[in-house]
Amino acid sequence: MNDKDQTLGLLLGLGLSQQQAVTYLALLELEVVSVRKVAEHTGINRGTTYEAIKALVGIGLASARYAGKREYYSAESPERIYDLIRDKRKEAWQMMQDSKQIVPHLLAQKTQARGRPLVRYYEDDEGVVAILRDVLQTCRSLPEASYYAYSSQPLRQYLYRKFPQFTQRRIDEGISVKVIAIGEGGEVAQASERKWLPVSRSNHFSSYTIIYGNKVALISISSDLTPYGVVIEDQGGAETQRLLFEQLWETL
Repeated sequence: MNDKDQTLGLLLGLGLSQQQAVTYLALLELEVVSVRKVAEHTGINRGTTYEAIKALVGIGLASARYAGKREYYSAESPERIYDLIRDKRKEAWQMMQDSKQIVPHLLAQKTQARGRPLVRYYEDDEGVVAILRDVLQTCRSLPEASYYAYSSQPLRQYLYRKFPQFTQRRIDEGISVKVIAIGEGGEVAQASERKWLPVSRSNHFSSYTIIYGNKVALISISSDLTPYGVVIEDQGGAETQRLLFEQLWETL
């Protein structure tokens, strides 16, 4: 691939059309010129060339100058490409942030096969964040905004490391929680209640269970310390887990 093909590939990757990319390269070669000169140089008709130049001016890759009633155009410095890349990165980052709120909601709306639970698998820290966002999203729509959780000490350090504002978000949205902590550790936060279930020192539990709405989320860590989670959406299963939690809660 030659330099021109690489440059075209870069410009196309930034979202320019083939005509816009070719027109920009022509402007670099021709300096200050009219639409007619650019069209003659590229072989693209004047109307399409004019629209391409307008688009290039809009994104800062070209500029317009006037001499009397005539309009002339020139290419801006190729360094402007760096700015376009940075803009694209910002847009991609914002889209990722938006998707973290939208995707769990869309998953919650996904049609469930009749008579069958809906099971979703998540992996890595981003997967845990998606589960926690779904907890907030689901609890907001409940008549009583609350959920239950079983917590274990080994997993606590992984649960909120990519979503450290979760607890404050939960409090701000008026969502309460009851937690049964397996083993020592953990603190009581606002709008939460916590009880402890003593276990033998020889036991090593590394899971976190959340019971919310008609869902049960199981979060754990693999042998290479990668967090992962499973969300089971099933009304009967969630009600059973909720009943067992409440029974155990009363005995502690």
